[in-house]
Amino acid sequence: MKRAFTLIELLVVVAIIAILAALAVVNYQQAQVRAKVAVVRSDFRTMAASLEAYATDFNGYPPAKGFGIVPNSPFLTPVSLRLMPLTSPIAYQSSFPRDPFLAREGWAVYDQKPFDTYDYVDADDIPTRGSGLTSGGAWRINSGGPDLYQAYGGRPVENPDCNEKGVDYDPTNGVTSQGDIVRVGPLHTKYGDPHDLTNPNRPGIVRVPQYVEQWQ
Repeated sequence: MKRAFTLIELLVVVAIIAILAALAVVNYQQAQVRAKVAVVRSDFRTMAASLEAYATDFNGYPPAKGFGIVPNSPFLTPVSLRLMPLTSPIAYQSSFPRDPFLAREGWAVYDQKPFDTYDYVDADDIPTRGSGLTSGGAWRINSGGPDLYQAYGGRPVENPDCNEKGVDYDPTNGVTSQGDIVRVGPLHTKYGDPHDLTNPNRPGIVRVPQYVEQWQ
């Protein structure tokens, strides 16, 4: 006569299956995040090449303001309008991809309409000491990152947004950790090199070497 499983044995089997399933889900989710981060960095390389090609032809980068309903504010101008000079009349880029980490929150969450692609701003006149090395680059593009919180990679260190969520995304803090994925360039604007520890405009939060990798 064959012995049937006892209730305890069945519960143990079910528990093991549940644990294995949970681990599989976590691994799948982390693989998705890694894939999206790879997409962001690939898109950034393409956009950086377009920006530099434009600068070569026009001796400067596309302005982030002067368009839209509030022309004097780059933060209320749709990003696609800010980047329009890269697509017309000369097509340095045919179109702009959608941010796979489109932010759901942020200090400008009152109006998400401007963010129809990666955030872009010409940053050479922004001395803000924040994350993202914004004060050292002539332009900045960024993604909300896995936390889906758009902190712009450049909030002042003394601002609660920066202290809590305005850091740069660093996978060594965890695949789904907080922070924007940021790329700025080139260095050495009138606000100096952000890697220079004596630079008074140096950002308050720096991630090295993972940070530098985001520029490549």
